[in-house]
Amino acid sequence: MKIPRRIFCASLLVVGFSRSFAGNSDVEIHSVPKRIDQTIAKASEGGANLTREHWTYEITVENKTFHDLTGVQAKYVILYTHEQLGVKASATPKRANGTFEILQLKPHEKKTFTTKPVELEKSNLVGNWIYTSGAKPGAQDALVGIALHLEQSGQEFANPSTLSREKVE
Repeated sequence: MKIPRRIFCASLLVVGFSRSFAGNSDVEIHSVPKRIDQTIAKASEGGANLTREHWTYEITVENKTFHDLTGVQAKYVILYTHEQLGVKASATPKRANGTFEILQLKPHEKKTFTTKPVELEKSNLVGNWIYTSGAKPGAQDALVGIALHLEQSGQEFANPSTLSREKVE
């Protein structure tokens, strides 16, 4: 009679411990880029048109477990490239960092957050003008992606999953 009681107590300890922390499959993360606004500045012959766009990511975090997740900290890095008009050099990689906190995520609940906006520019020469240096007559910034890192009580989740082995600053 003592052996089953010990097994029962050990199983309660394991169940209680698993409810304290979430695993990698316990959270589902989705991110979608969204353009917020766009402004266009048209130039006359010999000038350069300039388009500015502001982009964010809409991040959805879903609790796939049957228990609450509390105190989840999120860090993200938006990766994008910047090209300069009239320069031969390739695009420069840029990054924008941010954080948010999920106080409580109930079982099978989804919460959606929006990142800070990133400004992307597109520019091109108007008319049949070219640069004598051979530089490109147009430049366009581009979104590359987002890296998201969630942490709860020392347990880590990441999107993409390979990110958990790397450091997000």
